[in-house]
Amino acid sequence: AMEAAANGIVITDAQGRIEWSNPAFSSLTGYRFEEAVGRNPRALLKSGKQGPAFYEELWATILAGNVWSGEMINRRKDGQLYSEEMKIAPVRSAEGKITHFVAIKQDVTDRKAAEAALRAAEGRYRAIFENAIIGIFQTAPDGRPLMINQALAEIHGYESPEQLLAEVTNAPQQLF
Repeated sequence: AMEAAANGIVITDAQGRIEWSNPAFSSLTGYRFEEAVGRNPRALLKSGKQGPAFYEELWATILAGNVWSGEMINRRKDGQLYSEEMKIAPVRSAEGKITHFVAIKQDVTDRKAAEAALRAAEGRYRAIFENAIIGIFQTAPDGRPLMINQALAEIHGYESPEQLLAEVTNAPQQLF
């Protein structure tokens, strides 16, 4: 099952040296199992985008026996950067001693790019809405006003969109 998993899976010893990885890890990073085994994932994949404090917090969490969850930017074998979500869980012996760590990695590069594009598009929309010289408003499906631009507020004799919005919240027909 771990060999067939879609997410990259890595098992390290307690010092962080790779003992096993699945094919999805190789696809994600570009490192064959033979190249990765015995090495620390940080040494293989470090992008320089996370500082020492990031890794100190990660190690403090897992060495305390807790699961670490987070995102980081890593570097593939070919040098290309990628974003990943990762969970690292400690594995304990029957006596309770941490013997290994299991990391599950998911490439979220495309999702992060789409989120950035969405934020940029919203910024452009907001700039157009706020700086338009004509009055613009947006309502909810039930007719409640949600947003009013400065031009519409001024057309109705208000200094700010917030003042007009407060006035028409209970009587949206006043905008028409």
